[in-house]
Formats: sequence, C-alpha cells, structure tokens
Amino acid sequence: MLRPTSFFAAMMVAASISAQQPAVRPQTDSPRSPAVAQDPPPNQVPGTRDHRQPIRRENRGESHGRFDSLVADRLILGNQEEVALLKFGMERTKNNDVKELAQSMIKDHEKAISDLRRFASPEHAKIELTADQNTNKNVVTREARKLPGGVEDASYEDLLTRMHRMARRSHEQCLILNREELTKYEGHDFDQAFLGQQLGAHIGMLGKLKAAQEETSADLSDLTAQMQETTKKHREHLEKLMDDLGKEAHGKK
Repeated sequence: MLRPTSFFAAMMVAASISAQQPAVRPQTDSPRSPAVAQDPPPNQVPGTRDHRQPIRRENRGESHGRFDSLVADRLILGNQEEVALLKFGMERTKNNDVKELAQSMIKDHEKAISDLRRFASPEHAKIELTADQNTNKNVVTREARKLPGGVEDASYEDLLTRMHRMARRSHEQCLILNREELTKYEGHDFDQAFLGQQLGAHIGMLGKLKAAQEETSADLSDLTAQMQETTKKHREHLEKLMDDLGKEAHGKK
C-alpha cells in the first residue's frame, strides 16, 4: 500500500508527463478528413444540392430527350385521333362549309404529326391508330392476356411500352365512342354535334400543348407554341361556323 506522500508524488509525476505531451485533436476536427461533411454554402438549405454546381450535361440531355419522346408520342396519338374524326365528319356532313373547315384542319393536324415525329420514340413514331369497331375490343382483350406478370417484374422500358399501348388504346376507344355518338344525328343536327365535339377536342389539345411547352426542351417547346397558335385558329373557326349555322337554322324557322 502506498503511503499518502508516495501517492501524491506519483500523481504529480503523471501530471508533469501529461503537460509535456501535445494535445491530440479529434480527427473529426481536421478539415482534411474525408468523413467530415462540409458546411453548406450560405443560403443553401441543408440536405439540398448546391445549385451553383453545374449538372452533368450528358445525363441531362439524355433525360430531356427521352422525356421529349414520351410527350411527342402522346401528342401524335391525339392528333391522329383528330384526323380520324375529321375524316369521319367529312364523310357524313352535307354542308360544304363544314367539309372545307374539316379538310383545312386535317392538313394542319397531319403537319403537326409530321413535325412531332422528329421527337418521337423510334419504336412508336410510325404507329397508327386503328378504330375498327368490329375487332378493336377483342384485340385489347387478347393483348391484355399476353402481358407479363406484375408491374414489379417489368423493366422500365417494358412499363413505357405498356403505357404507350394503353394510351393508344385509350385514343382508339375515344374515337370509337365519338363516332358512335355522332351517328345518332343527321343533317344540321349532325353538323352542330360534330362541330361541338371538335371544339371540345381542341380545347383539350390546347391544354396539353400549354403543359408540354412548359416542361419540354427548347426545340419541342417552340413547336408546341406554334401548334397552340394553330389550335387557337381552329377553335375560332369552329366557334364562328357553329354560330353561323345556328343563325341559319334559326332564320329558316
């Protein structure tokens, strides 16, 4: 057992040795330590990317191009549905003004399809809508039975293909339903119903084009802006012709 004097002497020696050794700073205080998270720049919310750092252009361009293709694919389907309905209207109407307007709009929609195909997916660019009322529903059912397992088992490309197929079938079913509805009318009533259907379709298209302009690349955004102007002109012509036909029918009573 150490005597008190011996104990205090040992403590003083240990304290002297400790005082002579340099203080060791924790490794986390070293600015060179790779494990230390750097403080975010001023005005940056912790946990977010510093927006002053550039995004890798190759990744951004590839992503933007793929998104443009998806948007163009959908817009092509919408324009194809319009062309099919306009041709159907031309076959049934007896009014020359309606025929002339329909023919003019067909040319504009076909041009839009041609322009959009520059951005479309290669595997979808040439796909055409089909609306055979006798076989369409059977085709949808048959393809549905061929789909692979669950969504969780499908690859990303498989999902995109299935989404495009569903979008195409949706437009084909809308085309069938619109034609079925329009066949209920004849003469002046058909013209008014047809023009009304076209007016609603163009309002919907205008909304899609505005959304596409805000989200796509500069080139596709410019194209959708031009298409908006054409769609607005179609809308104005449809409204005017509907009004003229309404006045004409009222004057005959």
